[in-house]
Amino acid sequence: MSRLFICFILIPIGAFADALIGVIRAPNGQPLAGATVRIERRSTLTDSEGRFGFELPRGTYAVRVSRDGFQSQTLEATAGTTLELTLRPVLAENIVVSGIRAEEKTPVTKTDLTRAEIENRYYGQDIPLLLRDTPSINAYAEAGNGGSGYSYITLRGISPTRINFTLDGVPLADSEDMAAYFADFPDLAHSLESIQIQRGVGTSTVGAAAFGGSINLESVALSSMPSTDARVGGGSFGTKFASVGYQSGYFPSGLAFYGRLSANESDGFRDHSGARQHNLFFSAAKQSEDWQLRLTGFAGHEWQHMSFLASDDETLRANLRDNPLAAEDRDSFGYNLAQLQFLRSNMSASVFFQRGYGWYRLYDDESTKSGFRQYGLDGLLVGGMLTFSNVRGPFSANYGVHLNEFRREHTRDLVGGPRDYYNYGTKGEANAFAKFFYDSARWHLYSDAQLRTTDFHYHGGEAIDPIRWTFFNPKFGARYDLSGQSGLYASAGMSTREPTRNDLFQGEDNASFAHDLHAVRPERLIDLEAGWDYRGRRASIAANVYAMNFHNEIAATGELSDIGLPLRRNVDRSYRRGIELDAAWQVSPALRLRNSTNLSRNRIHSWKQFYGSQPIVYLDVNPLLTPTLIVNQSVDYAFAPRSSVGVTARYVSRSFLDNTNSEAFTTPSFFTLDGNVAVGVGRSAKLSLQVNNILNNKRVFPSGYSYLFLTPSGAVDGVRYFYPQATRNAVVTVDWKL
Repeated sequence: MSRLFICFILIPIGAFADALIGVIRAPNGQPLAGATVRIERRSTLTDSEGRFGFELPRGTYAVRVSRDGFQSQTLEATAGTTLELTLRPVLAENIVVSGIRAEEKTPVTKTDLTRAEIENRYYGQDIPLLLRDTPSINAYAEAGNGGSGYSYITLRGISPTRINFTLDGVPLADSEDMAAYFADFPDLAHSLESIQIQRGVGTSTVGAAAFGGSINLESVALSSMPSTDARVGGGSFGTKFASVGYQSGYFPSGLAFYGRLSANESDGFRDHSGARQHNLFFSAAKQSEDWQLRLTGFAGHEWQHMSFLASDDETLRANLRDNPLAAEDRDSFGYNLAQLQFLRSNMSASVFFQRGYGWYRLYDDESTKSGFRQYGLDGLLVGGMLTFSNVRGPFSANYGVHLNEFRREHTRDLVGGPRDYYNYGTKGEANAFAKFFYDSARWHLYSDAQLRTTDFHYHGGEAIDPIRWTFFNPKFGARYDLSGQSGLYASAGMSTREPTRNDLFQGEDNASFAHDLHAVRPERLIDLEAGWDYRGRRASIAANVYAMNFHNEIAATGELSDIGLPLRRNVDRSYRRGIELDAAWQVSPALRLRNSTNLSRNRIHSWKQFYGSQPIVYLDVNPLLTPTLIVNQSVDYAFAPRSSVGVTARYVSRSFLDNTNSEAFTTPSFFTLDGNVAVGVGRSAKLSLQVNNILNNKRVFPSGYSYLFLTPSGAVDGVRYFYPQATRNAVVTVDWKL
């Protein structure tokens, strides 16, 4: 445990500091109090006179200013100068995003990442691995390294199919199995303005209700000035990538656009687990005095060797890079998304579509390489949203309505032969929410109610009756400001949601009999949260406790279906309870410390494990793949303008591979140390080096599963399987900004 924390490191601090001060005003010349001013990873609020100030090493910085009701602005400023900036009233630029996000004073548990923080953390990894250092998140990549293939995230030990992902309010997950595959749209982080992670029930959102939490992505803001940026890089395991982006700035006509073209390639850490990916992200807007028309979207595609099966422990001791799937087991998937928004000061209306399509190939028997089959998927989601906001004195409200219709086709063909089956499912959804806020002096009260209805129809060889679910999800909370810098909050909420298609069909891609769609019951969560936070000029701390109580939780069994999807079933009672800490300290203008910690106790009241047809009941067990302790500690030192060095230490305690809680079937606890160095080159370039797993730990197994059976004597035995993560590896990037 002595290696868990890197808390305080004494480093000679020789950077000279200058003051960067300024004042923020409204168009009528009045000062704007409470505006947030961010420079890199530091932020402050303007005082009653609209003033702010930072002490910074000499150099030029990107300064971002934002305030509710006004359009955010980003500009460059040099330490030692004084800024005077006027913010224009917002034309609902963030109405859709704020409709589902929590504001600063909303009493929910959350973490916000700004664009500067995203840029500082990002070296080409998928979104799940980008967010890994935030509280209560565990993540891994099937291929072993973050820039290749599929990566997965858990939040408070809860699987990604029960986390709500949105981009500008549009659901990113498919409606049937509620899974978001970030490998299909690589380099998305390059085109994000901010990310908000809500843990627990959180605020109402679109798509399936949040269980573990919600991750809300906001696309990059259109800049007032033209600019071009580019990145190229490469590293271990054949990693290569390139990206170029362009901001047009606003033309006199009020038009502006943004575009980014990206391409990635990697061989993967595991054997034959490589991937090729590309993505085109675009955004365009027409700005008027009192409205804005905006189009945002992307088109991505990936080709990869699959690696969704874990390897058994004995094989990994001989070959850490083992992949039990054959080199011929590949996939090819594309993902397109677009949203057209009409925005005014207190409302927004939008229409969107999302399409995921492609195929994957598997052998019926990997050992004999017989029965090579191609599985096809083609899903289309079409929908629309309407949101309103209203403010009257201390009272404010947000209202929203969301409708969508989803259809996905499933096929299987013998490669070079006939079609085995064809089926499709349709799923329609309608939800409406109302959020009410009361802000008076130090008190901030919040209530939120969502009514959601959804139906599922199956069309295939078996006649299966359709099903409809209707849910009411209320939340409420209160915050009390102890001072202008700190406050206490508490919240309570309920969330109910339907099973996935994979749950309903017990892992079958094509129903072999008429499943009873009522057999798997919807799951319900009662979530209680309470916390304290402090945000000063040099330090910020957020500490909270949570109690998540489930009824009919659809819990993972630790088994996979024939096509690699996790199998799950209802358990009557279960809970997750814990403590979270998210803290940062700007020790000096050059030195910054960050820490996130999660300590939890998680239980399933009763679990029935089947060994063939013989059940054994286990009481008061830990849910599988739910570590008790996760700690991240970072130290960053800016030794010159645009130049820094940093290290991140990560500890994850062991977790169980199944719900029997046998000591023989656990993932090992592990400790990793990652480092990065960035050096400014000239006025417009930066050279960066990211080194992961510096200590070359060869037992980093964040996920896996077990195969259990009864011996002839009646004893439980089995085999452990793990997803190995990469040994020491490095990525070098060069960035230009023109």
